[in-house]
Amino acid sequence: MTGKDTRLHELSSEVWERTLAVNLRGHWLCSKYVIPIMLKQGGGCIINFASPTGMRGYQGLTAYSTSKGGIIALTRAMAADYSRDHIRVNAIVPGTIDTPMNAATLSDERRREELIAMAPSRRLGIASDLAGTAVFLASDDAEYCMGGFYTVDGGLMAV
Repeated sequence: MTGKDTRLHELSSEVWERTLAVNLRGHWLCSKYVIPIMLKQGGGCIINFASPTGMRGYQGLTAYSTSKGGIIALTRAMAADYSRDHIRVNAIVPGTIDTPMNAATLSDERRREELIAMAPSRRLGIASDLAGTAVFLASDDAEYCMGGFYTVDGGLMAV
């Protein structure tokens, strides 16, 4: 892969294709192959991971924003198609999470502080911040939750 995510006219085909393949096609493929199993067993639960970038524009993130917006549309379409089959499809929408995937970005102290300042919580998320929401959505307590988007973003989408 060459280049990085950027504005549309500067974006390489390689970055576009790889980003959509990993982020959007990956969700589609996982669901495509698990849904027949869920249909046979009489139901199940799929939890996708979207992003605030898929709900509103962020400069310089054309491919990523597009892929995450696609996950939002995919989640809604799947919920509409499979709710009657007792397959619940929802998405968690995390803010910036301090993970190895974000290590390069977060190693830049100035950028790290900018990301912290964006969220009303004034901190980055950690993986365990998402766990409770995922456990709830996977549980029987979430039986009536279908096609929903659950933000776990330190208040990022609230502002």
